[in-house]
Amino acid sequence: MAGIRIEGNTSGNVAEVDSNNNLKTNLPTAKAQAGFVTQIFEKDAGTITGSRQLLTPDVSHYNRLNVALDSPLSTYNFTPITQNTGDFKHAFTTMTMTQSGGFLNVNPASATVSGNYAYLQTWKHFTLWTEGGVNAEFTYQINAMPPSNQILEMGLFLGTAGVVPADGVFFRLNASGLKGVLSYSGVETQTGVLLASVTANDNSRLKICVCQESVEFWIDGVLGEKVMVPAANAIPYLTIALPLCIMMRNSGTVTGGHIAKFGNATAIQLDLNTVRSWAEAMGAQGNAYQGQEGDTMGSLAIYSNSALAAAAALVNTSAAAQFTGLGGAALVAPTLAAGTDGILFSYANPAGSVTLPPKTLVVRGVTVSGFVQAALTGGPLALVMGAAYGHTAVSLATAETGSFVTATTKAPRRVLIGTLGCVVTAAAGVSLGTVSIQFKSPIVVNPGEFFAITCRNVATVTSAGAIVLTACVDHYFE
Repeated sequence: MAGIRIEGNTSGNVAEVDSNNNLKTNLPTAKAQAGFVTQIFEKDAGTITGSRQLLTPDVSHYNRLNVALDSPLSTYNFTPITQNTGDFKHAFTTMTMTQSGGFLNVNPASATVSGNYAYLQTWKHFTLWTEGGVNAEFTYQINAMPPSNQILEMGLFLGTAGVVPADGVFFRLNASGLKGVLSYSGVETQTGVLLASVTANDNSRLKICVCQESVEFWIDGVLGEKVMVPAANAIPYLTIALPLCIMMRNSGTVTGGHIAKFGNATAIQLDLNTVRSWAEAMGAQGNAYQGQEGDTMGSLAIYSNSALAAAAALVNTSAAAQFTGLGGAALVAPTLAAGTDGILFSYANPAGSVTLPPKTLVVRGVTVSGFVQAALTGGPLALVMGAAYGHTAVSLATAETGSFVTATTKAPRRVLIGTLGCVVTAAAGVSLGTVSIQFKSPIVVNPGEFFAITCRNVATVTSAGAIVLTACVDHYFE
């Protein structure tokens, strides 16, 4: 029987097929002739797996195409030359870690003894929610493939003292190559070898996409393997919330050794609208109320674990150590000349450098309160509290340069917070009150600029006594 020939009635043109005998067609361009098309999206071309990964979009029962935006959870760079103890936990035996040139260097001294290990782990844990995934991403390079008995692991797991991670999902690089691993309370499901040999001294981007039913391991934007969660496991790992962790360990004696370098580590929430503000996201990452990477670690507020520093007078042009911080508590001798602003608290937002990433300080609100600590002689006190920001030197008298004057300087911008006060010769324990303000338009302090809380006595200067003033600064860095 002869084949069927499709020919146009008036044009005489015939239809054509491809090498797979699929009819070559173009969809109509006229609206009146439009029909229906089923959409399938290619997520990965199958360069490594050998087959394309095709997914269908999701439509709600209200006939709306479901679209979700990913949310940043945390991103960490290793620009400083010191550990960011506010965000990372570190432990080791003999094997070392350092930071230089923008990299976290793992095992730079090439430890070879069995049982040697080192890991760096975020304090923050990242939760795997139902119907929403988590991405764990790393930029890394190695100087050579690991020798026998040396293992590098990176992903979501708890660091351990030189032994196999007990639970989590992670990449594992050893002498046999790069694999992906699901560990369910110690029971491992592994991919095949994704890369038998990793190119030395070349940055590569690794991504683990974790969902409730599967885990994908990506290398430089290409899918290496997708692993379905085994039927015996409820979810990919049992702990539910795990930190980002980078660990190298020696399972036996090592000859030679290799060095791994990491440029960054990132966690991203997939698909779920967590209704989290940018301020909340920055705070959750560790960008609030503590020193930032490359800067002095610890609290930014002047509030020690012991007694307050001795009472001191406020100064208009400088800030003593007990007044240098982003809020806190201070013992003040209210003897500054009436009508002059004194610096209650002053914070210099670091200008930044190649080892201290510059960040913008965003202040969303300020609360100030006080009380009489030692009975006042004289008074009454009437304190006008304010915020000064943007000045390029600590002094509140810093002047603004004119147009196109060399080496521009900025005078402080000022915002009124409110007033505190007490009657004449107030006794110890008398409250000065509380003032609080939230900024719908936040105060923005650029790198290299100052933020200060100011105090001006507009009544009578006291001759003896002291007051305690406290300030809480609602802020974050970005």
